[in-house]
Amino acid sequence: MSFNNTRTPTKSNTKPKYPVPMRPNGKNGTMAYYMEGELKQKFCRLFTIHSNRRIMQWFGISFSTVQRFKREFGLKKNMKVIRKEQARDIKKTCERNGYYDSMRGKRPSEACMEAARKKRAAGFCPITRLRETDPRKYKETMRLWSERRKELVRKERLRRKYGLEQKTSLRITLDPISHRASQQKHLMVKKRNYFADPSSAWSVCYDSLTLRSTRMEATARKHGLRVVQADEDDGEQ
Repeated sequence: MSFNNTRTPTKSNTKPKYPVPMRPNGKNGTMAYYMEGELKQKFCRLFTIHSNRRIMQWFGISFSTVQRFKREFGLKKNMKVIRKEQARDIKKTCERNGYYDSMRGKRPSEACMEAARKKRAAGFCPITRLRETDPRKYKETMRLWSERRKELVRKERLRRKYGLEQKTSLRITLDPISHRASQQKHLMVKKRNYFADPSSAWSVCYDSLTLRSTRMEATARKHGLRVVQADEDDGEQ
């Protein structure tokens, strides 16, 4: 059998995508399948990354014939790739038969919740795990999250602009600055004791206690920030 605790797949009755020719078997005169040339190369390439059921369907051969070619050509399955293929097949089946729809809105069992809490307490993080196992999907997930966050900030900024109450606890400013300008402003406040102007997001202030840097101020102006001197009297109040 292909995998433990599974039934041996039966030969498909559909028309094969890559028909395999037959020729007389020299031992007893019966007809037997054979492969050579381009067909053999295609079989060797597909066999390692697809399930036996797909191979049987595509080539129109039985399970025993697949195993014979496997032994003759010295092939071995790439189980990491095949398990991903099986997961995709299972997902399609569950979507088609309505299993996922039947589970939506239902709270997981208490045993499941407890197991999840223990796993997270042991240091498991689903996002970190996703980055390790599937970098492409992780990158796509981060892109979608970024787009949703930007859209949420845009809507919250509109609410504040029109005097409506925010629906989230996000810190929203009506005078947003660019990312690079924001980074430069934060760096100046942290490293050189500059400080922000509450009335303008595009201003960074200094006073007698600031360790002024000509280079930092030039970079700030390059990103559109205004570097202004604060009123010392207002700062003491």
